[in-house]
Amino acid sequence: MLSRRSAFGATACACLGLLGTRPARAAGTIPRTTLTPDEAIARLLDGNRRFIADDPTPADTTAARRATLTGGQAPFATIIGCADSRTPPETLVHAGLGEVFVARVAGNTIPDTSLATIAYGIEALGTPAIMVLGHQNCGAVAAAVEVVTRGAVLPAVMQPMLGPVIFAVNAARTQPGDLLDNSVRENARIQARALIRHPDFAGKVRDGTLKVVAARYCLDDGRIEVLEV
Repeated sequence: MLSRRSAFGATACACLGLLGTRPARAAGTIPRTTLTPDEAIARLLDGNRRFIADDPTPADTTAARRATLTGGQAPFATIIGCADSRTPPETLVHAGLGEVFVARVAGNTIPDTSLATIAYGIEALGTPAIMVLGHQNCGAVAAAVEVVTRGAVLPAVMQPMLGPVIFAVNAARTQPGDLLDNSVRENARIQARALIRHPDFAGKVRDGTLKVVAARYCLDDGRIEVLEV
């Protein structure tokens, strides 16, 4: 779970906020997306349906697309995903080059660097929607479950990363059903709620120019499920 306002995050967001006074262009010469927040989420989910269906139309990674993007980028959404090699966000939503802005860390949490990345996506690139994407059988969440239920001891280098996930596991302990999967869902929800309430983003959420959703990717069938936050 991201802190409400860290020194680094606050500084990054404040500096990036100055970009909002510039013309409505993304980083470079490409105009920002015109999609509404709801349309951006719908496009992510439509891309996921195409991924599940093995849509033969390839995502645009052509030389022509690469040449277009030398002038800048204008992604239509931001995805906060897990570093798990089985869950590359662009692939899961059938996106081509320059279409989604991605931050990945094991356990799909939001440390200060990811918070600054999200702010850049909103302010400099104009992404109107954020999806916090957890996934089935997440190894980081499983490790946190072991800490909570069996007193497992993590290497010191991993403790800062898994601290927020352990918080989610503790929050899910009273829920009926499978603790691991409940924790995956709760972790995504907690991160999404923190973004919705963050002072640098809350105003945009309230006025409808930004939407934040939590979601879970199923390894078994490839489906992305949007969770109630």
